[in-house]
Amino acid sequence: MRTLPALKENVLKQPLTSSHCWSFFLILAFLAPAIAHAAPQRDKSPFPEGFAIDVKGSEDDVVKAVQSVTEDQVIHGTWVYWQGPGHAFYKVRPGALSPKHFKDSTDIGTITVRYVVQAVSPNRTHIQIDAAFVEDATHKVHVSDSSVETSEFAEINIRLLEIQREEQKTAEALKQRELEVQARAASKQRDEEIARLNSAESSLRDLQSRAHQLRHDVEVRVKNPNTELKAAPFQRAAKLQSLIANTEVVVEIITPYWYGVETAEGQRGWLRQDQVEPLP
Repeated sequence: MRTLPALKENVLKQPLTSSHCWSFFLILAFLAPAIAHAAPQRDKSPFPEGFAIDVKGSEDDVVKAVQSVTEDQVIHGTWVYWQGPGHAFYKVRPGALSPKHFKDSTDIGTITVRYVVQAVSPNRTHIQIDAAFVEDATHKVHVSDSSVETSEFAEINIRLLEIQREEQKTAEALKQRELEVQARAASKQRDEEIARLNSAESSLRDLQSRAHQLRHDVEVRVKNPNTELKAAPFQRAAKLQSLIANTEVVVEIITPYWYGVETAEGQRGWLRQDQVEPLP
């Protein structure tokens, strides 16, 4: 049959499993008869009440903070330090001599701190911390006066705040990068729109130039005053009206000697080609 120290040593050397989570309760259950014999008048449970609190933070963040404290090799709230391996949600210090802040602690024994983390809501997490000192010789359990639990929680809270600050910095950095990406995308889009606008303006100028050229090609002006606008393309045709010098007309029909034209007022008629000249 294994001795209690051998059982503790075996538990410490094993990776965390569900069986380890029961080790704390099995040890206390094994010690319960001795506790009852030492204090038969007590009606309350011999197990430590510990310390419990809801903190602001997600379960993942709180688990990280608790794990960080359980692995720091220090049992906070007492003057005992340890070098043994840590467990994910347990901290064990064997060979402690009358540690401070454990009620009526005497002799050499083992300090065990248990941490239980449970989500209450997405941003609220419950932490239960229990600390007990068990004498090696008598197996007597000495509960903490809450100094150990509250000190452990203080360390957890410090680590939690550090984790949350780092996460906030990371989130802000990601947001800043996202804003920079959006700004670059907006700048690129603006440059593309400006390029399209410049291209459109260039096309408009080309069209205006082309229209001007076409207008220059199809419009002419009268050379001399009192130029007769004829009803037909021959000299004896009836006169429709007299045009003053520099009157601009649009050429609609071209024959070897005559232009079929339209005035600005919409009057159509015929002018000899030698009676007009191109626009300047």
